[in-house]
Amino acid sequence: MGQAKEQGCLVVVDFFKPSYGSCKYIEKGFAKLCKGARNNDAHVMFLKHNIVDEYDEQSEVADRLSIKVVLLFHFYKDGVLVESFPTREKGRILEAICKHMELTLKHMVQSGL
Repeated sequence: MGQAKEQGCLVVVDFFKPSYGSCKYIEKGFAKLCKGARNNDAHVMFLKHNIVDEYDEQSEVADRLSIKVVLLFHFYKDGVLVESFPTREKGRILEAICKHMELTLKHMVQSGL
């Protein structure tokens, strides 16, 4: 997160649980967003966080952030949480990225995200 803050990146965090079907459903779309951002040098960083640890207990991060629902996305700008919502829709994630990066959806599609 510190590196993203220094670079002025938007950070998108996917909080997931491997055993949930909805998390598996969105995984390919999320991976495409990550790849598109990397290929286009976008100022957005994508992270995934498994909310359960190896003992099937809630992870320390999930506990600290009071994460109770998956599939949950957090959006951070300058180290501050600016939006949070549960979704399985790639379009909703793209809309939030556009809003916080001040881009149009057309620009996002053209850039491969």
